[in-house]
Amino acid sequence: MRKIVLGMAAVAAFASTPALAASASNTMPVVVNVINSCTVSATAMDFGTLTGVGGVNVDTSSTVSLTCTQGAAYDVSMNFGVNNVSGQRNLVNSLDATKKIPYNIYTNSARSAAWGQTSGTDTVKGTAGAAAISLTAYGRIPSSATSVPAGDYNDTVTVTVNF
Repeated sequence: MRKIVLGMAAVAAFASTPALAASASNTMPVVVNVINSCTVSATAMDFGTLTGVGGVNVDTSSTVSLTCTQGAAYDVSMNFGVNNVSGQRNLVNSLDATKKIPYNIYTNSARSAAWGQTSGTDTVKGTAGAAAISLTAYGRIPSSATSVPAGDYNDTVTVTVNF
């Protein structure tokens, strides 16, 4: 009896499976839209610890890093900082804002081309490749800076990448 029940169950299972006699197919589009994109970061521009300013140029540098879509055209600008006076970047004493040290940021190691904020004229331009981009910002406190009291002097510059 048991063999008959198992046999009937097997026949019922087989009989309930539909027979496939035809098929149909079509295509499925697969797409993506890659847009130009860039991110920017910068290391601190640190002039170090000084015993005074004036008489000699004090130079330093910083690294600006870009990660952009391959092939994206970029244009990197820097504003004149939060302590600028008529376009002159200034480091300001943290306890007395009337005490300032002038400085500038340049696009070249000779420090002859100021890095500015006018897109396309005093900025750094290029086209991104497959790798991250590393740019050097060259800083200088000029020898013409006048003596200031001891203290911490700082400024904040905004680095912008247009793409």
